[in-house]
Amino acid sequence: MSLLETKKTSPTQQAPSLADLPPLKREIVTALWETVDQHPWILSATITGSFLNADGLEGISDIDFIVIVDRLDSDRFTQLQTHFRDALQPVLQLRGWNLRINPTLGPLKFNDPQTAVLHLMPYSREGHVEHVIQSPFTCFDWQLSSHYRRATMASVYPAYALQPRHFVTARRSISDYLKDYRERVVSYRELICHDVGYEEKKCLKPMTVRDQHEFAYHIIRFLMKNIVKLLDRSNQDLSRAELEARYFGFFPEDEAAIRELFAELAERKQQLHFDPPVVDLDQRIEAFVATFERQFRRIFQAEATRHVVFRHAETPLNTTSDGSIRFVGRSNPDILPLETAQLETLQTAIAELASPQFFSSPLVRCQQSLAAATSAAEIICDDRLQEIDYGACEGQTVQAARNQHPALFQAWQRGEDPPFPGGESTADVLKRASMAMQEIWGNHSCDTVTCTHNVVLRCLVGQAMGIPAEQWYRLRIPHLAPITFVQTREHGVFLDLSPEVERTIFQNFAQAANAS
Repeated sequence: MSLLETKKTSPTQQAPSLADLPPLKREIVTALWETVDQHPWILSATITGSFLNADGLEGISDIDFIVIVDRLDSDRFTQLQTHFRDALQPVLQLRGWNLRINPTLGPLKFNDPQTAVLHLMPYSREGHVEHVIQSPFTCFDWQLSSHYRRATMASVYPAYALQPRHFVTARRSISDYLKDYRERVVSYRELICHDVGYEEKKCLKPMTVRDQHEFAYHIIRFLMKNIVKLLDRSNQDLSRAELEARYFGFFPEDEAAIRELFAELAERKQQLHFDPPVVDLDQRIEAFVATFERQFRRIFQAEATRHVVFRHAETPLNTTSDGSIRFVGRSNPDILPLETAQLETLQTAIAELASPQFFSSPLVRCQQSLAAATSAAEIICDDRLQEIDYGACEGQTVQAARNQHPALFQAWQRGEDPPFPGGESTADVLKRASMAMQEIWGNHSCDTVTCTHNVVLRCLVGQAMGIPAEQWYRLRIPHLAPITFVQTREHGVFLDLSPEVERTIFQNFAQAANAS
């Protein structure tokens, strides 16, 4: 596996046949799907969580049900609750169960006896996009579900891979969970819907003793499974034994104590036995988190190097007067004049590096951009960082190239990767760019800054995120935006985008979902 290569894992599987499900579960799923089918404005519906792993409802916290709609307002919100209640209630009453609808977002639980809880989590299309960016752990996990109707969640907007920063800054990060645990509250979000949209209101519920134990269990399992997903570059649902084996292979400190606490909390959760409480639970969960953070920071901070890569500033040739996009590859124009504000975000990211070395494509627009953004005394140029060779399409607008070379565009539509006439393919760029970065990042024990080009960065980002190569053209690489990679000593390279840069790079994926 090369420096930037990721394991290729499918975010979802084909939905299983209803005939394979236990009787009660089959009736519940059938009722949900029949209701989804009655509403053309439901884009995607997914069942996930513990409901999928049991034959019946005993011991199940919720039926977790994520519904993505084209828009969400007070009328849609009421319809969703009413229609799913009308569909499920008769099914459950025949089996002696009551029904409760929980339409909030987050870990709010209800434990009423003989009551099934439909945790109905509705999102507008735009709300789902923002949820992927703000809550990547949750969305990455939900994409594993093979129980979905209509489109998959990933096809509306995907969570492709976890990043190191998610453990520090994302919603439901280490600090978020620990803060709630220490304050003895469960934080969740209530939907406030109105005629033209909705808002999310943060709410707090005091923890019960049961909540405290289940929350502690969830903290351990959450951190274990997500660090394994990050370091394995995969998205798999592992058994507890498999999870522990993988986790302690990466994070071996205090293994015996953590195994003991995890096993005790799992047994309490399964048996619903919380009195008396687990001895010294607070101290033990705090110790686990401290141990986790110490090992995490060693891998991704103390023993790692950070590398900022960015696309050069805009040139007069990038667009035409009518806004058409032009193929600018090996042409060598100067950059347009820059204002200080255009460089602030990039310079802030570079300032966080420790005595970096500087690298550039030999084309003048990259060297000028690097000089404008930094005080580099020496810039090392590497021919492998040049833009793709567009061959006969060099300097043409996209429409002009389409008119002259229709076979090229037809091959792209089939998912193929032909070279430009007389030029390169994306695979050619990936090969040389990966070799260059492997040497720059792997052979230097210091942080680096590199200025390069659009297609080069599409290849590096697409490869690092595990995005299918035929989708890389949808990545929008902004000029002068810092794209950060973390080079670890033992586990290779990880992309580490800020939310703002991530939102920009993946905006075309959201636009494609809107168009569909």
